[in-house]
Amino acid sequence: MRGSKLGKWVVTVISLIWMSWAGWDQFGNLSEADIENHSSTAVQERMRDCSGTFKQRYECKENVVIQSGRSTFNALLGRLSIVVVPPILLAAGLHMMNRRRSDDDGSSDELLQEHHRRHHRRRSSGHS
Repeated sequence: MRGSKLGKWVVTVISLIWMSWAGWDQFGNLSEADIENHSSTAVQERMRDCSGTFKQRYECKENVVIQSGRSTFNALLGRLSIVVVPPILLAAGLHMMNRRRSDDDGSSDELLQEHHRRHHRRRSSGHS
């Protein structure tokens, strides 16, 4: 039990340090290239390449904006995953180790109790 609490504290501290460092590393200095929207330079340049009728230009520009939004979302989701997934995996690993340890402890306690019951029955029946 005591090791379990210590492990939780260690995992918590490591996770907070990781999330602070990784969060700063991933989000602290985002450039315009990392976050594209309809007013960013890269998107504006791609939209200038749209040609044809008004409808074709509109659809082309709409597709450029949608695609840039998707790529920005995917990039930011990837960065967020770098920040939060390792601590989640670490906590899950600790949880599984503690659970396995408690299952092992529980089963050995049950075996020991069964051994004591058998031994007690043998001694009781032997004295009769």
